Amino acid sequence: MKTDELKTGFWGYKKFSVYQYINSLEEQFSAQLLEKDRESRAALEQEQQRVHQLEQEVADLRRQLESRQNEQMLISSTLLEAQRYAEQLKQESNAREQEAQRQMEEALKLRDQILARYDSQISHLRQQFASVLQQMEASARQVSLEVADLKAAAPDRNMSLFQRNPEPEAEEQRSEM
Repeated sequence: MKTDELKTGFWGYKKFSVYQYINSLEEQFSAQLLEKDRESRAALEQEQQRVHQLEQEVADLRRQLESRQNEQMLISSTLLEAQRYAEQLKQESNAREQEAQRQMEEALKLRDQILARYDSQISHLRQQFASVLQQMEASARQVSLEVADLKAAAPDRNMSLFQRNPEPEAEEQRSEM
């Protein structure tokens, strides 16, 4: 309604027409207000649905994050455990290596002791052989000297008695044939 639609009277606008005008404006504004209220409610519902959807997405993302954190914790604990196990194996390996080295050194010492004992026995045998050879040499010289003395002291004429007769042996061999 416009102001020119209002009915005028002698002293100005008629009250009834002003009331109708105000009433029509009020109905228009009420209708617009109701429309705006419906639109705002629809927008509010859409926003609430969006908020609910976002809350669900956040909850899903939190679950995924927790799952990944748990996996990360599992992986890191597994890695730490593997590192500890590797360190333990390394220490055990070093201990075994040191024990094997110690046993090898003991075996080498024992072998060296045995070889030293054999060497001393061989040296002792050499000394004994050298001593025996010297004694034999001295005895042989003594016997040679005694033989030479005996030859010098023995007369040549009496030795013919101790010589063998070669002829009777030849006859004996012929007769046996």
